[in-house]
Amino acid sequence: MKKLFLFLAFVCSMQMMALNIVVENRSGAEVVKDVAVIGKWVYEGDNLVLLDKEGNLLATEALSNIKRITFSVSGPTTDIGNSNSNTILVYPNPTKGLLMIQGIEAQALRVYDLQGRLLIQEEGTQVNVNNLTNGTYLLQVGTQVVRFIKK
Repeated sequence: MKKLFLFLAFVCSMQMMALNIVVENRSGAEVVKDVAVIGKWVYEGDNLVLLDKEGNLLATEALSNIKRITFSVSGPTTDIGNSNSNTILVYPNPTKGLLMIQGIEAQALRVYDLQGRLLIQEEGTQVNVNNLTNGTYLLQVGTQVVRFIKK
Protein backbone atom coordinates (compact mmCIF):
# COMPACT_ATOMS: atom_id res chain seq x y z
CA MET A 1 0.00 0.00 0.00
CA LYS A 2 2.94 2.30 0.59
CA LYS A 3 3.90 1.81 -3.05
CA LEU A 4 0.50 3.15 -4.15
CA PHE A 5 0.90 6.28 -2.04
CA LEU A 6 4.43 6.74 -3.37
CA PHE A 7 3.10 6.35 -6.90
CA LEU A 8 0.50 9.05 -6.26
CA ALA A 9 3.16 11.35 -4.79
CA PHE A 10 5.45 10.64 -7.75
CA VAL A 11 2.79 11.40 -10.35
CA CYS A 12 1.76 14.57 -8.51
CA SER A 13 5.34 15.80 -8.34
CA MET A 14 5.69 15.16 -12.08
CA GLN A 15 2.72 17.40 -12.65
CA MET A 16 4.59 20.35 -11.10
CA MET A 17 2.47 21.41 -8.15
CA ALA A 18 -0.71 19.52 -9.02
CA LEU A 19 -3.12 20.29 -6.19
CA ASN A 20 -6.15 18.13 -6.94
CA ILE A 21 -6.87 14.60 -8.03
CA VAL A 22 -10.02 14.37 -10.15
CA VAL A 23 -11.71 10.98 -10.52
CA GLU A 24 -14.35 11.12 -13.27
CA ASN A 25 -16.87 8.29 -13.51
CA ARG A 26 -18.66 7.12 -16.64
CA SER A 27 -21.75 9.24 -15.91
CA GLY A 28 -19.58 12.38 -15.86
CA ALA A 29 -19.69 12.94 -12.09
CA GLU A 30 -16.34 13.97 -10.63
CA VAL A 31 -14.76 13.44 -7.23
CA VAL A 32 -12.17 16.15 -6.56
CA LYS A 33 -9.80 15.82 -3.60
CA ASP A 34 -6.90 17.99 -2.51
CA VAL A 35 -3.72 15.92 -2.89
CA ALA A 36 -2.40 17.31 0.40
CA VAL A 37 -5.17 15.57 2.40
CA ILE A 38 -4.82 12.16 0.74
CA GLY A 39 -2.96 9.70 2.92
CA LYS A 40 -3.48 6.55 0.86
CA TRP A 41 -4.71 5.52 -2.56
CA VAL A 42 -5.59 1.83 -2.38
CA TYR A 43 -7.39 -0.82 -4.35
CA GLU A 44 -9.83 -2.92 -2.31
CA GLY A 45 -11.36 -5.63 -4.43
CA ASP A 46 -12.70 -3.89 -7.52
CA ASN A 47 -12.73 -0.41 -5.96
CA LEU A 48 -10.40 2.57 -5.86
CA VAL A 49 -10.39 3.97 -2.33
CA LEU A 50 -8.96 7.34 -1.23
CA LEU A 51 -8.18 7.68 2.47
CA ASP A 52 -7.03 10.71 4.44
CA LYS A 53 -3.88 10.69 6.57
CA GLU A 54 -5.82 9.34 9.57
CA GLY A 55 -7.28 6.49 7.52
CA ASN A 56 -10.76 8.00 7.15
CA LEU A 57 -12.61 7.37 3.90
CA LEU A 58 -12.51 10.30 1.47
CA ALA A 59 -13.96 8.59 -1.61
CA THR A 60 -14.54 5.20 -3.19
CA GLU A 61 -15.32 4.32 -6.80
CA ALA A 62 -15.68 1.02 -8.64
CA LEU A 63 -12.77 0.57 -11.07
CA SER A 64 -15.23 -0.46 -13.77
CA ASN A 65 -17.01 2.89 -13.34
CA ILE A 66 -13.89 5.10 -13.62
CA LYS A 67 -13.63 6.92 -16.92
CA ARG A 68 -10.56 9.03 -16.21
CA ILE A 69 -8.22 10.17 -13.42
CA THR A 70 -6.51 13.53 -13.81
CA PHE A 71 -4.35 15.80 -11.70
CA SER A 72 -5.32 19.44 -11.81
CA VAL A 73 -4.21 22.77 -10.41
CA SER A 74 -7.42 24.51 -11.39
CA GLY A 75 -9.95 21.82 -10.39
CA PRO A 76 -12.41 19.79 -12.43
CA THR A 77 -13.58 20.59 -15.91
CA THR A 78 -17.13 21.83 -16.14
CA ASP A 79 -17.99 20.87 -19.72
CA ILE A 80 -17.08 17.24 -20.16
CA GLY A 81 -19.03 16.99 -23.41
CA ASN A 82 -16.72 19.56 -24.93
CA SER A 83 -14.38 18.21 -27.61
CA ASN A 84 -11.44 20.34 -26.51
CA SER A 85 -7.80 19.47 -27.04
CA ASN A 86 -7.58 17.92 -23.54
CA THR A 87 -9.95 15.10 -24.47
CA ILE A 88 -8.22 11.87 -25.44
CA LEU A 89 -9.53 8.56 -26.69
CA VAL A 90 -7.66 5.35 -25.80
CA TYR A 91 -8.56 2.28 -27.83
CA PRO A 92 -9.03 -0.63 -28.20
CA ASN A 93 -9.84 -1.25 -24.57
CA PRO A 94 -9.43 -4.07 -23.74
CA THR A 95 -6.41 -4.53 -25.98
CA LYS A 96 -4.33 -7.49 -27.07
CA GLY A 97 -1.21 -5.57 -28.02
CA LEU A 98 -1.25 -2.06 -29.48
CA LEU A 99 -2.99 0.74 -27.57
CA MET A 100 -3.83 3.80 -29.67
CA ILE A 101 -4.23 7.32 -28.24
CA GLN A 102 -6.30 9.80 -30.26
CA GLY A 103 -6.56 13.51 -29.50
CA ILE A 104 -2.89 14.23 -28.75
CA GLU A 105 0.28 15.13 -30.55
CA ALA A 106 3.18 12.73 -29.96
CA GLN A 107 4.17 12.91 -26.30
CA ALA A 108 5.46 10.84 -23.39
CA LEU A 109 3.27 7.85 -22.60
CA ARG A 110 3.74 5.91 -19.37
CA VAL A 111 2.18 2.58 -18.40
CA TYR A 112 1.95 1.64 -14.70
CA ASP A 113 0.70 -1.47 -12.97
CA LEU A 114 -1.82 -1.08 -10.14
CA GLN A 115 1.03 -1.16 -7.61
CA GLY A 116 2.42 2.03 -9.14
CA ARG A 117 5.44 0.52 -10.90
CA LEU A 118 6.45 2.15 -14.19
CA LEU A 119 6.45 -0.64 -16.79
CA ILE A 120 6.63 1.17 -20.14
CA GLN A 121 7.72 4.64 -21.15
CA GLU A 122 7.43 5.59 -24.82
CA GLU A 123 7.00 8.70 -26.94
CA GLY A 124 4.22 8.90 -29.51
CA THR A 125 0.52 8.32 -29.99
CA GLN A 126 0.50 4.56 -29.46
CA VAL A 127 2.07 2.12 -27.03
CA ASN A 128 2.86 -1.54 -27.54
CA VAL A 129 1.69 -3.58 -24.53
CA ASN A 130 2.31 -7.04 -26.05
CA ASN A 131 4.85 -7.91 -23.35
CA LEU A 132 2.48 -7.20 -20.46
CA THR A 133 0.63 -10.03 -18.76
CA ASN A 134 -3.15 -9.97 -18.90
CA GLY A 135 -4.63 -7.57 -16.36
CA THR A 136 -5.53 -3.97 -15.54
CA TYR A 137 -3.05 -1.12 -16.02
CA LEU A 138 -2.90 2.68 -15.95
CA LEU A 139 -1.80 4.79 -18.91
CA GLN A 140 -0.57 8.30 -18.14
CA VAL A 141 -0.85 10.79 -21.02
CA GLY A 142 0.13 14.26 -19.81
CA THR A 143 -2.02 14.96 -16.74
CA GLN A 144 -4.61 12.34 -17.63
CA VAL A 145 -4.56 8.77 -16.36
CA VAL A 146 -6.69 6.18 -18.15
CA ARG A 147 -7.34 2.63 -16.98
CA PHE A 148 -7.03 -0.09 -19.61
CA ILE A 149 -7.15 -3.86 -19.74
CA LYS A 150 -4.61 -6.10 -21.47
CA LYS A 151 -6.23 -9.35 -22.67
